[in-house]
Amino acid sequence: METLRNDWKELYGNILPSLALSKSPVQASWPVHVDHCFGRIILDNAIGQNEPWMGKLKSPAYKNMTSEQLRKCIALGNAIAEGKQNLADLDAKSLQLRGKKQKPAANSKRKREAVEQVASKESKPSPKKRQIDIKSALSPPETLPASPLGTSSLPAPHSSLRPNPIDPDLHHLITTSDLTPFRQRVLLALCQVPHGHFTTYAAISTHLQSSARAVGNALRNNPFAPRVPCHRVVAADKSLGGFGGDWGKEGKHAGEKISLLRGDGVIVDVGKGKVEGNIWSRFV
Repeated sequence: METLRNDWKELYGNILPSLALSKSPVQASWPVHVDHCFGRIILDNAIGQNEPWMGKLKSPAYKNMTSEQLRKCIALGNAIAEGKQNLADLDAKSLQLRGKKQKPAANSKRKREAVEQVASKESKPSPKKRQIDIKSALSPPETLPASPLGTSSLPAPHSSLRPNPIDPDLHHLITTSDLTPFRQRVLLALCQVPHGHFTTYAAISTHLQSSARAVGNALRNNPFAPRVPCHRVVAADKSLGGFGGDWGKEGKHAGEKISLLRGDGVIVDVGKGKVEGNIWSRFV
């Protein structure tokens, strides 16, 4: 049973998103690119069939599926990976079961283009110098300090690492919570930040076409911590930012945030109250 569970998680969490991001020719189009969407599509079609999978299976899905259900999901996932099942048709059926319409492909293209522009927008210098406070720290900095190249323990460049797979069960918990739609989107974006890396309020706001201040406010209370890793968000100048309702390296919970970041493998200069390395921004 554990082998089946691991095969299922590897399939929807890594294999299918990798094929989608590389635009594999096995599918004529890839209407989704992230793990929780593949989980939704497969579970709805293999388990739910005539209704969303949550109507027939208790969450978390991977823990409550029978061996037969796991094999059905794995078989359907493999069929998608091999081009034997049309992903767009399966997605359309899943969305129809949920009373939603399929998004036009053009929206996905614009979204990917916006993601690719995050780094350049975030590092663009400001023509005016200003005193660093919470507002300016949340926004893109005037200049970004160079990464100390040659330090082997630094995280890999953001351009080379895929988004972290989002557990469909965690996705379900977030999207069915009583949080506002915007806060749900912020938390789902944050789930994509891989272990050992960090992002910024500005990077998330660019992805969501919002503001860094709004993202910071949305993260003041994270009811799904530590599964949703809010400690991986720092200010645009790589200072610690907020945590537990406080701000900066002098904040009441700064020590806890530093410990969590270091536990992830992120380098933190405690004296400066800043992290080192590349800002991750490959949101999808």
